[in-house]
Amino acid sequence: MASNIGIKIANGEFYPIMEENSLIKKRLILTTVHDNQPSVQIDLYRCATGLMADAQYIGSLVVENIKPRPGKEPSIEMVISSDGKGEIVADAVDLDTGAGGEHYELAVSLKSLDEISREVDLPDFELETNEEPPSGLYNAASRIREKQKKSAPIGLIVLIGLLLILGLLAAWLFFFGGLDTVRSLFNKPAVVQPVIEPVKEPEPVKQPEPVKQPEPVKQPEPVPVIKAPVTPPPRPQPTVSAPSNVTSTIPREGVNYRIRWGDTLWDISEAFYRDPMQYPRIARHNNIRNPNFILSGRIIRIPPRN
Repeated sequence: MASNIGIKIANGEFYPIMEENSLIKKRLILTTVHDNQPSVQIDLYRCATGLMADAQYIGSLVVENIKPRPGKEPSIEMVISSDGKGEIVADAVDLDTGAGGEHYELAVSLKSLDEISREVDLPDFELETNEEPPSGLYNAASRIREKQKKSAPIGLIVLIGLLLILGLLAAWLFFFGGLDTVRSLFNKPAVVQPVIEPVKEPEPVKQPEPVKQPEPVKQPEPVPVIKAPVTPPPRPQPTVSAPSNVTSTIPREGVNYRIRWGDTLWDISEAFYRDPMQYPRIARHNNIRNPNFILSGRIIRIPPRN
Protein backbone atom coordinates (compact mmCIF):
# COMPACT_ATOMS: atom_id res chain seq x y z
CA MET A 1 0.00 0.00 0.00
CA ALA A 2 1.47 3.37 -1.02
CA SER A 3 2.19 5.97 1.64
CA ASN A 4 0.92 9.55 1.56
CA ILE A 5 2.81 12.74 2.43
CA GLY A 6 0.79 15.07 4.63
CA ILE A 7 0.69 17.35 7.65
CA LYS A 8 -0.65 17.19 11.18
CA ILE A 9 -3.48 19.70 11.73
CA ALA A 10 -4.69 21.37 14.95
CA ASN A 11 -7.15 18.63 15.92
CA GLY A 12 -4.32 16.07 15.92
CA GLU A 13 -5.31 14.26 12.73
CA PHE A 14 -3.19 13.40 9.71
CA TYR A 15 -4.11 15.37 6.58
CA PRO A 16 -2.82 13.72 3.36
CA ILE A 17 -1.56 15.97 0.58
CA MET A 18 -0.02 13.72 -2.12
CA GLU A 19 1.28 10.22 -2.73
CA GLU A 20 4.84 9.46 -1.77
CA ASN A 21 6.38 8.70 -5.20
CA SER A 22 4.14 10.86 -7.42
CA LEU A 23 5.44 13.70 -9.58
CA ILE A 24 3.19 16.50 -8.37
CA LYS A 25 3.02 20.02 -6.85
CA LYS A 26 0.25 21.25 -4.54
CA ARG A 27 -0.58 24.48 -2.75
CA LEU A 28 -2.26 24.82 0.65
CA ILE A 29 -3.63 27.86 2.51
CA LEU A 30 -3.17 27.64 6.29
CA THR A 31 -4.66 29.74 9.09
CA THR A 32 -3.33 30.59 12.55
CA VAL A 33 -5.04 29.10 15.61
CA HIS A 34 -4.66 32.12 17.95
CA ASP A 35 -5.14 35.85 17.49
CA ASN A 36 -2.00 37.86 16.65
CA GLN A 37 0.05 34.65 16.47
CA PRO A 38 3.72 35.61 15.71
CA SER A 39 4.88 32.27 14.24
CA VAL A 40 3.66 28.92 12.84
CA GLN A 41 5.29 25.46 12.75
CA ILE A 42 4.25 23.05 9.97
CA ASP A 43 5.19 19.38 10.58
CA LEU A 44 5.36 16.95 7.60
CA TYR A 45 4.64 13.22 7.98
CA ARG A 46 4.56 10.06 5.87
CA CYS A 47 1.67 7.69 6.57
CA ALA A 48 0.14 4.65 4.83
CA THR A 49 -2.97 4.19 7.02
CA GLY A 50 -4.07 7.81 7.43
CA LEU A 51 -3.71 7.61 11.22
CA MET A 52 -1.24 9.72 13.22
CA ALA A 53 -0.42 6.63 15.30
CA ASP A 54 1.20 5.10 12.21
CA ALA A 55 2.69 8.36 10.80
CA GLN A 56 6.46 8.85 10.40
CA TYR A 57 7.88 12.33 11.02
CA ILE A 58 9.67 13.89 8.01
CA GLY A 59 10.52 17.48 8.97
CA SER A 60 9.19 20.91 10.00
CA LEU A 61 8.85 24.40 8.56
CA VAL A 62 8.81 27.39 10.94
CA VAL A 63 7.33 30.65 9.61
CA GLU A 64 8.30 33.60 11.82
CA ASN A 65 7.52 37.34 12.00
CA ILE A 66 3.89 36.83 10.95
CA LYS A 67 1.99 40.11 10.80
CA PRO A 68 -0.65 40.35 13.59
CA ARG A 69 -4.17 39.38 12.55
CA PRO A 70 -7.14 37.50 14.07
CA GLY A 71 -6.99 33.71 14.26
CA LYS A 72 -8.84 31.42 11.84
CA GLU A 73 -8.05 33.76 8.94
CA PRO A 74 -5.93 32.68 5.95
CA SER A 75 -2.39 33.98 6.40
CA ILE A 76 0.14 31.23 5.40
CA GLU A 77 0.65 29.75 1.93
CA MET A 78 2.59 26.46 1.54
CA VAL A 79 3.64 24.84 -1.75
CA ILE A 80 4.84 21.22 -1.57
CA SER A 81 6.23 19.22 -4.51
CA SER A 82 7.71 15.76 -5.19
CA ASP A 83 10.02 14.67 -8.02
CA GLY A 84 8.77 11.06 -8.00
CA LYS A 85 12.09 9.77 -6.62
CA GLY A 86 11.53 10.42 -2.95
CA GLU A 87 12.70 14.08 -2.87
CA ILE A 88 10.18 16.34 -1.10
CA VAL A 89 10.46 20.17 -1.23
CA ALA A 90 8.13 22.45 0.80
CA ASP A 91 8.01 26.27 0.61
CA ALA A 92 5.97 28.53 2.96
CA VAL A 93 5.44 32.30 3.28
CA ASP A 94 3.27 34.86 5.13
CA LEU A 95 0.68 36.15 2.65
CA ASP A 96 0.43 39.55 4.37
CA THR A 97 4.05 40.42 3.55
CA GLY A 98 3.35 40.51 -0.19
CA ALA A 99 5.59 39.36 -3.01
CA GLY A 100 8.75 40.51 -1.17
CA GLY A 101 8.11 38.38 1.92
CA GLU A 102 10.69 35.95 3.35
CA HIS A 103 10.36 32.32 2.14
CA TYR A 104 11.00 29.32 4.40
CA GLU A 105 11.98 26.07 2.66
CA LEU A 106 12.36 22.42 3.64
CA ALA A 107 13.99 19.75 1.43
CA VAL A 108 13.78 16.09 2.54
CA SER A 109 15.01 12.82 0.98
CA LEU A 110 12.62 10.01 1.96
CA LYS A 111 15.30 7.41 1.25
CA SER A 112 17.55 8.76 4.00
CA LEU A 113 14.90 9.14 6.69
CA ASP A 114 15.34 7.34 9.97
CA GLU A 115 12.67 4.68 10.52
CA ILE A 116 12.17 5.79 14.14
CA SER A 117 9.07 7.98 14.40
CA ARG A 118 9.15 11.14 16.53
CA GLU A 119 6.35 12.52 18.63
CA VAL A 120 5.70 16.24 18.44
CA ASP A 121 3.19 18.62 19.96
CA LEU A 122 -0.07 19.47 18.29
CA PRO A 123 0.44 22.04 15.52
CA ASP A 124 -0.63 25.63 16.07
CA PHE A 125 -2.33 26.05 12.66
CA GLU A 126 -5.51 24.84 10.93
CA LEU A 127 -6.28 23.96 7.32
CA GLU A 128 -8.32 26.50 5.38
CA THR A 129 -11.48 25.00 3.84
CA ASN A 130 -11.12 27.11 0.72
CA GLU A 131 -8.23 25.48 -1.14
CA GLU A 132 -8.18 27.95 -4.01
CA PRO A 133 -4.63 29.38 -3.69
CA PRO A 134 -3.80 33.07 -4.13
CA SER A 135 -0.89 34.21 -6.33
CA GLY A 136 2.63 34.00 -4.88
CA LEU A 137 4.67 31.55 -2.84
CA TYR A 138 5.89 31.97 0.77
CA ASN A 139 7.86 30.28 3.59
CA ALA A 140 7.46 29.08 7.12
CA ALA A 141 6.28 27.93 10.58
CA SER A 142 6.32 27.94 14.48
CA ARG A 143 5.50 26.03 17.63
CA ILE A 144 7.03 26.79 21.14
CA ARG A 145 4.25 28.72 22.85
CA GLU A 146 2.59 25.71 24.57
CA LYS A 147 5.86 24.59 26.18
CA GLN A 148 6.42 28.08 27.52
CA LYS A 149 2.92 28.14 29.02
CA LYS A 150 3.53 24.77 30.73
CA SER A 151 7.01 25.59 32.02
CA ALA A 152 6.15 29.06 33.40
CA PRO A 153 3.98 27.86 36.39
CA ILE A 154 6.59 25.27 37.38
CA GLY A 155 9.34 27.89 37.52
CA LEU A 156 7.14 30.23 39.54
CA ILE A 157 6.36 27.48 42.08
CA VAL A 158 10.06 26.64 42.48
CA LEU A 159 10.94 30.33 43.02
CA ILE A 160 8.23 30.75 45.68
CA GLY A 161 9.47 27.62 47.47
CA LEU A 162 13.04 28.89 47.60
CA LEU A 163 11.89 32.24 49.01
CA LEU A 164 9.91 30.50 51.74
CA ILE A 165 12.90 28.34 52.73
CA LEU A 166 15.18 31.38 52.91
CA GLY A 167 12.61 33.25 55.02
CA LEU A 168 12.28 30.40 57.52
CA LEU A 169 16.05 30.05 57.79
CA ALA A 170 16.46 33.77 58.47
CA ALA A 171 13.75 33.67 61.17
CA TRP A 172 15.37 30.68 62.88
CA LEU A 173 18.77 32.37 62.92
CA PHE A 174 17.33 35.62 64.30
CA PHE A 175 14.92 34.33 66.99
CA PHE A 176 16.46 31.05 68.17
CA GLY A 177 20.18 31.74 67.99
CA GLY A 178 20.71 29.29 65.18
CA LEU A 179 24.08 30.75 64.36
CA ASP A 180 25.45 30.00 67.84
CA THR A 181 24.12 26.42 67.63
CA VAL A 182 25.92 25.80 64.36
CA ARG A 183 29.15 27.16 65.85
CA SER A 184 28.87 24.87 68.92
CA LEU A 185 28.34 21.80 66.74
CA PHE A 186 31.56 22.29 64.90
CA ASN A 187 33.50 23.77 67.90
CA LYS A 188 34.82 26.41 65.66
CA PRO A 189 34.25 29.85 67.06
CA ALA A 190 33.64 32.41 64.48
CA VAL A 191 36.74 34.49 64.07
CA VAL A 192 36.41 37.85 62.51
CA GLN A 193 39.57 38.68 60.68
CA PRO A 194 40.09 42.41 60.83
CA VAL A 195 40.90 43.99 57.59
CA ILE A 196 43.72 46.45 58.00
CA GLU A 197 43.96 48.91 55.26
CA PRO A 198 47.17 50.86 54.89
CA VAL A 199 46.82 54.46 55.86
CA LYS A 200 47.59 56.65 52.99
CA GLU A 201 49.78 59.56 53.89
CA PRO A 202 48.24 62.81 52.83
CA GLU A 203 49.89 64.31 49.88
CA PRO A 204 51.82 67.49 50.67
CA VAL A 205 49.89 70.58 49.90
CA LYS A 206 51.64 72.52 47.27
CA GLN A 207 52.17 76.10 48.31
CA PRO A 208 51.17 78.49 45.63
CA GLU A 209 54.07 80.24 44.06
CA PRO A 210 54.31 83.91 44.99
CA VAL A 211 52.99 86.16 42.37
CA LYS A 212 55.75 88.26 40.97
CA GLN A 213 54.96 91.90 41.06
CA PRO A 214 55.58 93.53 37.74
CA GLU A 215 58.62 95.76 37.73
CA PRO A 216 57.75 99.43 37.57
CA VAL A 217 58.23 100.87 34.19
CA LYS A 218 60.97 103.44 34.25
CA GLN A 219 59.83 106.64 32.82
CA PRO A 220 62.40 108.13 30.51
CA GLU A 221 64.02 111.19 31.96
CA PRO A 222 62.93 114.32 30.21
CA VAL A 223 65.55 115.64 27.87
CA PRO A 224 66.15 119.28 28.53
CA VAL A 225 65.38 121.35 25.56
CA ILE A 226 67.62 124.34 25.14
CA LYS A 227 66.21 126.94 22.94
CA ALA A 228 68.75 128.93 21.08
CA PRO A 229 68.35 132.68 21.51
CA VAL A 230 66.92 134.45 18.55
CA THR A 231 69.62 137.15 18.76
CA PRO A 232 73.11 136.62 20.22
CA PRO A 233 73.54 138.18 23.65
CA PRO A 234 75.56 141.40 23.71
CA ARG A 235 79.25 140.84 24.28
CA PRO A 236 80.20 142.01 27.76
CA GLN A 237 82.54 144.92 27.87
CA PRO A 238 85.77 144.34 29.82
CA THR A 239 85.76 145.93 33.18
CA VAL A 240 88.76 148.10 33.69
CA SER A 241 89.63 148.79 37.21
CA ALA A 242 92.64 150.95 37.33
CA PRO A 243 95.06 150.34 40.17
CA SER A 244 94.91 153.01 42.89
CA ASN A 245 98.60 153.04 43.75
CA VAL A 246 99.88 154.03 40.36
CA THR A 247 102.90 156.37 40.48
CA SER A 248 103.37 159.00 37.91
CA THR A 249 106.91 157.88 37.25
CA ILE A 250 108.32 154.39 37.48
CA PRO A 251 111.83 154.23 39.00
CA ARG A 252 114.60 152.42 37.28
CA GLU A 253 114.32 149.32 39.49
CA GLY A 254 110.56 149.21 38.93
CA VAL A 255 107.64 149.21 41.31
CA ASN A 256 105.80 146.42 43.13
CA TYR A 257 102.05 146.01 42.60
CA ARG A 258 99.59 143.62 44.35
CA ILE A 259 97.03 142.28 41.90
CA ARG A 260 93.40 142.87 42.97
CA TRP A 261 90.21 141.02 42.03
CA GLY A 262 89.22 142.09 38.54
CA ASP A 263 92.70 143.35 37.42
CA THR A 264 94.12 142.37 34.03
CA LEU A 265 97.56 142.97 32.58
CA TRP A 266 95.77 145.07 29.98
CA ASP A 267 94.39 147.37 32.72
CA ILE A 268 97.68 147.45 34.64
CA SER A 269 99.62 148.37 31.48
CA GLU A 270 97.03 151.09 30.76
CA ALA A 271 97.38 152.46 34.30
CA PHE A 272 101.21 152.48 34.49
CA TYR A 273 102.22 153.04 30.88
CA ARG A 274 99.18 154.83 29.54
CA ASP A 275 99.42 152.22 26.81
CA PRO A 276 97.61 148.93 27.26
CA MET A 277 99.58 147.37 24.41
CA GLN A 278 102.63 147.19 26.74
CA TYR A 279 101.13 144.33 28.82
CA PRO A 280 103.56 141.76 27.27
CA ARG A 281 106.43 143.69 28.88
CA ILE A 282 104.92 143.19 32.31
CA ALA A 283 104.26 139.48 31.58
CA ARG A 284 107.85 138.85 30.44
CA HIS A 285 109.33 140.68 33.41
CA ASN A 286 107.29 138.56 35.87
CA ASN A 287 107.56 135.21 33.93
CA ILE A 288 103.78 135.07 33.37
CA ARG A 289 103.26 132.48 30.65
CA ASN A 290 99.60 133.20 30.16
CA PRO A 291 98.89 136.93 30.24
CA ASN A 292 95.17 136.17 30.43
CA PHE A 293 95.51 134.22 33.69
CA ILE A 294 96.74 136.13 36.77
CA LEU A 295 95.95 135.50 40.44
CA SER A 296 94.47 138.00 42.84
CA GLY A 297 96.85 138.88 45.71
CA ARG A 298 100.05 138.15 43.76
CA ILE A 299 102.72 140.83 43.88
CA ILE A 300 104.26 141.61 40.52
CA ARG A 301 106.93 144.09 39.60
CA ILE A 302 106.23 146.80 37.02
CA PRO A 303 109.41 147.60 35.11
CA PRO A 304 110.02 151.09 33.72
CA ARG A 305 108.75 151.69 30.20
CA ASN A 306 112.24 152.37 28.72
